[in-house]
Amino acid sequence: MEIPEGLSDPEFVGLQQQFLAEGVELCRELLDSLDKHFDGPRISHQMHQWAGGGGQLGFHNITELARRAEQLLKNLPFRQSDVRETLRDLQTAFSELRDKLTGVPDHFVQALRGKSVALIGFPSAATNLACAALGRANARPRTFSATEDLGCESVRECEVVLFHVNLGADIRKLQTAAEGPLAGKLVLAGERGYLTALPPAFQSLVADFLFDGWEPEELLLRLAMASRRCQIPAFGASAKPALQAAETRSRPATNPRVVAVDDDAIILALLAATFRTQGMECETANNGGDALRLIRAQTPNVVVLDVNMPGIDGFEVLSAIRTEGIPTQVVLLTARQQEHDVLRGFQLGADDYLVKPFSPPELLARINRLLLQRQNISLR
Repeated sequence: MEIPEGLSDPEFVGLQQQFLAEGVELCRELLDSLDKHFDGPRISHQMHQWAGGGGQLGFHNITELARRAEQLLKNLPFRQSDVRETLRDLQTAFSELRDKLTGVPDHFVQALRGKSVALIGFPSAATNLACAALGRANARPRTFSATEDLGCESVRECEVVLFHVNLGADIRKLQTAAEGPLAGKLVLAGERGYLTALPPAFQSLVADFLFDGWEPEELLLRLAMASRRCQIPAFGASAKPALQAAETRSRPATNPRVVAVDDDAIILALLAATFRTQGMECETANNGGDALRLIRAQTPNVVVLDVNMPGIDGFEVLSAIRTEGIPTQVVLLTARQQEHDVLRGFQLGADDYLVKPFSPPELLARINRLLLQRQNISLR
């Protein structure tokens, strides 16, 4: 497509990416609103904008779908189910175009290629989005209702099982499955506050969490991580032997010891306050050099490590931790849309990650799960 005069290639691609990312999010909002309040004028106005913007940016499929929806709303009476179907088609189109534009990282494809992924209890719009993303990573999504028997062969044969938890879920049934037929491959999805309030012993049994509001890139990354954890992990594989040998020297702790590292004073203060209010010992560092000295001296149970710092960055700190066999869990802090940072971190041996701005309850839940898995220590 011919780029408009006055725009460079990167600027035009940036506009395309912004248009597609906003489209995915707005489709989700509009679909959610259909169950609460049908706002025909708002939907019609949005369709008109997408029809024009899609054409200008070369997304003719978006233009066609938006015009179809706009015409649908003009022809009274119309069926709300037809509007819902068209919005789902638009959401899928936005997502597919965005992923095509940005590309699916090779690590996702390598980890998920040919894998069967069970999607249990997901709303239809989220199911469509997840299936489209998994398809582009060459995985094989399989959908089940929330009432599916988790011990049945169809679910058990899937390499990763993603279960959407809601207020009506049978937690005891889920915990039994996590201890038995789905051990090591159950990923829980759902509302952040609900998942982080689950019993820590249950949290320690799951392979990962995926919170509502996820983007396709995060879904792929979390499932790729879970898939690797079901086997000998490929992320950070070269660092595992030294780490496993060092684990035998790790001492139990009544109050888990944490080192928090970030060059942002506000984030560092928030991290320290979050840990200390939970009865944890916390030391802080605002640069990589001081962080390494603290970690070597303290041998903390966990390190929360910012990736982007001047001088010695988070990757260099992580590499030193694993090379020296220091027995500590490492949780990375990274900026949104920086999945490549996370992938590099896992290649170096990171245990988990959070995206800024992070939720303190989520941070505690992830750390709690990691420590319970390795040392059977509860943070609560």
